[in-house]
Amino acid sequence: MKTALDNIRDFLNGKTPHLLSVHHDPGYYRQCPDNTLYVERACEVIRKDMAAPASDNVLPSFYPDYGTISTAAVYGGKRIPARDGGGIHIEPVARTAEDFLKLKPLPFEQTDFQRALDMYGEVCARLGTNDVYLRTPDLQGPLNTLGLMIANQTELMMAMFDQPDVIHEAVRNVTDMLINYVTRFRAAVGPEKVIGHIWPYIALVDGKGIAITQDYMPLLGPEQYAEFELPYLKEIGDTFGGVFIHCCGVYGQHLHNLATSGMEIIGLECFNAHTSVEELYAAFGQRIAIQCGGGTHAFPTLPQYLRSLKGTPCAKARFWLNPWHESGEAGELRRALDELA
Repeated sequence: MKTALDNIRDFLNGKTPHLLSVHHDPGYYRQCPDNTLYVERACEVIRKDMAAPASDNVLPSFYPDYGTISTAAVYGGKRIPARDGGGIHIEPVARTAEDFLKLKPLPFEQTDFQRALDMYGEVCARLGTNDVYLRTPDLQGPLNTLGLMIANQTELMMAMFDQPDVIHEAVRNVTDMLINYVTRFRAAVGPEKVIGHIWPYIALVDGKGIAITQDYMPLLGPEQYAEFELPYLKEIGDTFGGVFIHCCGVYGQHLHNLATSGMEIIGLECFNAHTSVEELYAAFGQRIAIQCGGGTHAFPTLPQYLRSLKGTPCAKARFWLNPWHESGEAGELRRALDELA
C-alpha cells in the first residue's frame, strides 16, 4: 500500500497529474510569541497529521514561522510584534543599499535558523520521535530580503539605474548569506528532512529543492528582475537542486525570463486574481507544478475557477493544492481536480 511519501514522490516525478495534500492548519501556532505555547500547539497539529491517512498526502512537519522578517533579521533590526491581526514586522536597518554594505550578518546561532532548530528538537522530544519533517523559517529571496532592510524603497529602486554595481554587491552579499545559512540549516537535520519553507504547504522530499519567496517581482520590470534577481535566484536553485517559488502578486511579466533561465523550477504559486494559471501554463506547460489560491472576479472560489478550466489546455496543468482540513474546502477541491482528469 502506498504511503503519503510515495504519493508525493510520484507527483514530483510526473507519474500523476494532480496532487491534493490536506493538512491540519499550522496557523494555530505560527507566529505565537510564547515559545512554550508555540511548541505545545505545534505538537497538537503534528499529531493530527501523523495520524492522517495516506490519501491526505501530508507529511507531518514543523513550521518555524517567526514572521516574514527572518532573513532580514540576520542583519539586525528591531522586531515589531504582531498586532491587530497583522504579522511580525522589523525596523529597517539601513536607508540605502550603500548603508547595507556596511553591515555584517549575525552569527548563525543568533538567527531564526538556530531558533527553528532548537524548537524542532523540542517538538521531536515531546512527540518522542524524529519522524517529523522541518521547514525553514520564512525564506525570502535576495531582493525581498534587501527590501525589508532598507527604509527607502525609492532609493533602492533608483539605485538599480544610478548605482547598479552597488545593488549587485548588496544582492551578492544576501545571496551568499542565504546559501550559507540554508546549507547549515539543512545539514543540521539532514537535507531530506527539510521539505520547504512555511509557505506554501508543498513538500519537497528527498533533499531535492527549496521553497523561496519572490514577492519583489511585482515591483520590477522584466529587465530589472533579469539583471538583479534572476541570476542570483538561479545560483540558489542550482545549489539546492531547484526552487519552488511563491509570489502572491502580479508577476506574469517575468514568466518568459523564468522559463528560459535554465533554472530548475519545481513549481510556482500564483493567486489567480493577480497571475493566472493560463499565464503559467502558457510559459511552462507541464514542466512545473502549479499551486494556486483564490478564484477570480468571475469565479470567486478556487473550485469554481478550476472547473472553468475543463476542456481547455490548462486542464492538463499539474496542480498541487494544499488546503487545510479546517477550511472545509478539501472535498470540493478533490472533486474539481477529478473533473479535470
